[in-house]
Amino acid sequence: MTLVEAVCGLLRRTYALEAPLLPIGRYIIGDAGFRELYANGAAEACSEGGDGARLLVRDTGEGIRARIYFPDAMIARLEQRPPQQGLDEDNVDAFAVLVEELDHLLVTAERAHAGRGVSLLELELQANVSKDLVLSRFLAGSRRRLPPTRRSWLRHHLFYKRIYADADPEVRARYDEAARSALRFLRTLERAPRVRRVAALRRFHRAPLEEKLALSSPERRL
Repeated sequence: MTLVEAVCGLLRRTYALEAPLLPIGRYIIGDAGFRELYANGAAEACSEGGDGARLLVRDTGEGIRARIYFPDAMIARLEQRPPQQGLDEDNVDAFAVLVEELDHLLVTAERAHAGRGVSLLELELQANVSKDLVLSRFLAGSRRRLPPTRRSWLRHHLFYKRIYADADPEVRARYDEAARSALRFLRTLERAPRVRRVAALRRFHRAPLEEKLALSSPERRL
């Protein structure tokens, strides 16, 4: 099983996703594929950390068509430092980007399958929750729980470091709001009994943005 297949399998099981999809590799393009779609895009197809990675979505009138672009350098970084063998400063950012874009694809597909739309803020909020779940699982390895020091290290990289490639202040504000709301939801989830957590995650995933934000309230109980 490839890394992208393992991540998508984990997300689909966790959220009980139903949208039919082709093998996930069919949706992924690298630098050459990106250049074919966007002739002037070659200059941004170079980041090891994933800057430039994105979900490309098109409504054809006959249905939604989507591709994920991952820079070749980013994939090379993850091949050199496989997350399956551990997470560290050399691969955590690239792996977080990979999970984020895969989550964007799955959420977009699920909403299209249900005949629903999805906002950019909802995509970012959901992806932040999914990144924490997936990277925690990989970081924990064979351990049942992630030690507090390792969780703090991970959340520094996912939520507090906040190094954004986009210079647009509105985009940065959306990323900040998504990160804050996701972190509040995750802390609420941690306080819930373990037997309720999967159901809470599925409810969160299916909820529209307004309900997601309500579930992220500090006073909320799951």
